Amino acid sequence: MKLFRPANGTEGEIFMEKFCYRCIHDDYENERYCQIIGGSMMYEVEDIEYPTELIYDENDRATCTNFEER
Repeated sequence: MKLFRPANGTEGEIFMEKFCYRCIHDDYENERYCQIIGGSMMYEVEDIEYPTELIYDENDRATCTNFEER
């Protein structure tokens, strides 16, 4: 399994639009905040604390295994 980390802010924003902003686990209006987002910004991929939910899938596309659409 290869972990995903955005290379820059633009790539991060594209990822968040595709997943985070549409996910039940990060819902600002209902005061639910995803810990995966914070962990991806606080830690390096090599750190044990880096979220293992952010991976490249079998087609080498970035994905979040915890994503559940609202």
